[in-house]
Parts: sequence; C-alpha cells; structure tokens
Amino acid sequence: MEKIVTNVCDAKPAVFPWGRIAWLHSGETGALGLTFGEVIINPGMSNPMHGHPNCEEVLYLISGELDHTYGPDEVFHLTPGMSIRVPAGIKHNATCTSAEPARMIVAYDSAYREMVGE
Repeated sequence: MEKIVTNVCDAKPAVFPWGRIAWLHSGETGALGLTFGEVIINPGMSNPMHGHPNCEEVLYLISGELDHTYGPDEVFHLTPGMSIRVPAGIKHNATCTSAEPARMIVAYDSAYREMVGE
C-alpha cells in the first residue's frame, strides 16, 4: 500500500528496551529509494552496535544528546541540530547521554535497509 503522507502519531513503533523506532516511509509503504523514520533512545540507554551493508544512513538529532560510536575507534558527541552520516557497512550505535530522551530523524538510501549486528 502506497502512503504519500504519514504522521508519526499514526505509525506503529517497534519498541525495544532502549527506546523505539517508528518507520514513516520505506519499501513497505511504497517508497522506492529510501527508508525514513523517527528514533527515540531513552536516557542512559544504547541501541545495539550494528551496520547496514546495503545502504548509507543519515541521522539528524532533534532533541537530547548522544554519543555516537562510529567504527571501532571513534565517538562523536551530538547535540540538537547536529547530523551524522554513516557509510554502508560501518558499525555504529548511539547512547543517550542526556536526562531527556534523544529524539532523531533517520534516513537510509534504500527502501529495504539491511541490518547486521555485532
């Protein structure tokens, strides 16, 4: 089913112990070349280390703060208004370092993103 307009309030988020992801556009909703959604990481929590072998990722932080691990040796501290680009295959994860949840928009250049863990 193709969705032209979506609302995060209507999305059914995937809920995890660390937070949640709500997909707004992807191959499942009719998008042909991207995946787009909202991610929330709870204070003090981290999503698992992972990579995307078939696509690049861009994350834009709206609120909260993150330490974003990039590859084996780098960590970038992100504050609202900052963005990070992660090339295909680079292992990464994010840890919320603020007292409030880290809320971000995430986009991938594939309608069917693949994900592999550590």
